[in-house]
Amino acid sequence: MAERTYQVVIWGGTGFVGKLVAEHIARDYAGKFSWAMAARNKAKLEGVRSELVKINQSVQNIPLLIADTKDQAAVDNVVKQAKVVIACAGPYAQIGTPVVDACVRLGTHYVDITGEVPWVARTIKKYHSQAVANKVKIVHMCGFDSIPSDLGAHLVATHIQKQHHRKTAQVRLLQGKAAGAVSGGTIASLMGALFEETPEEIKFSADPYCLNPPEAHRGPDKGDYWGPAYDKLAHAWTMPFVMQGINTRVVRRSNALLGNAYGENFSYTEAQESPNVAVAYLGSFALIIGYFFISLTFLRPLVMRLLPKPGEGPSKKQQVEGFWNARVIGVSEAGPGEQPVKVTAKLGGRRDPGYWETARMLLESGLCLAQQEEELRKAGKLQGGVLTPASAMGMLLIDRLNAAGMTFKIEGASHAVTSEE
Repeated sequence: MAERTYQVVIWGGTGFVGKLVAEHIARDYAGKFSWAMAARNKAKLEGVRSELVKINQSVQNIPLLIADTKDQAAVDNVVKQAKVVIACAGPYAQIGTPVVDACVRLGTHYVDITGEVPWVARTIKKYHSQAVANKVKIVHMCGFDSIPSDLGAHLVATHIQKQHHRKTAQVRLLQGKAAGAVSGGTIASLMGALFEETPEEIKFSADPYCLNPPEAHRGPDKGDYWGPAYDKLAHAWTMPFVMQGINTRVVRRSNALLGNAYGENFSYTEAQESPNVAVAYLGSFALIIGYFFISLTFLRPLVMRLLPKPGEGPSKKQQVEGFWNARVIGVSEAGPGEQPVKVTAKLGGRRDPGYWETARMLLESGLCLAQQEEELRKAGKLQGGVLTPASAMGMLLIDRLNAAGMTFKIEGASHAVTSEE
């Protein structure tokens, strides 16, 4: 890639997540690489920069780039200056495509935090082949959705392959205890994904392999996990995890893009871990009731008035006091006379997952693409296309996240699966 003015440009620097990404840079990376902020409103960008100066005086002259996604020429002018665009402005289905289009044409790598499966599918269909040809990496879903899921599965499957020389039959992620808050932007995106999709898009998203290449082998997964259940593999009661419809599709695409490196018949599922059977049943019931109420058109405006608006989000206190934990359990394939091997990984973070940690995951993804191109090439990561965090960055991104204070590690010794599991 030709030299660019900036290693990183934060697109949507005035939004809630965009400001957090900039704060992470000001706090931990100021002066270590070239970067700029971009948005459509210069006055708001100047306000963000003024706040950043309170964190670190050295960012007072960070460049501000002005562009509106309705003006493709202006978008192109920003994108061509960046080695990587960190896209924070959504809903992506409404305003994200011009940025992706410019990145693919102009040779700029791209990361975002979308959870909009139909839109991702459209970018795959429209841009994947050209991105491969241009050696441009378009990496969606680089926040809490879906990095823990995607990199957790990658970590376990890679360990099973390297340490036990086997393929992986199944991986199960159990979301554990967490604390945090939701911003208005995420609510707007989620509501759009739930209730503004066409019937065709809803049917498409229900396919567990909807993000896989059409020619890819389909594994054994039949659909999402709903309802309370006792998980024998994890020895825990579980309830549905609300973001499984996004995360599972990403993990399955990773396996397909990596040539079924995890396994030809690899299965991936996830759920929310519950402390007991009562919570599992009550939590499942609450999710169903909540979905029912927001699905009623005449009630939705009332519900929306009670929730944060776009641009609003958790306080700094809520972000700092937040945390998240998860377990990832992988089971190997087994030949005749062999027992499968079970491997468990521990994941977690010490801050609010939806915003503080999401912004850091997004930033580290962007920096991995910007600063570690040769390492990624030597590691065999895909060099272009509409990719996933695991297929684009894999263990190198895991190393960055661990260095940033998160936890992605294999826990304890692997052991054979017992007959009870």
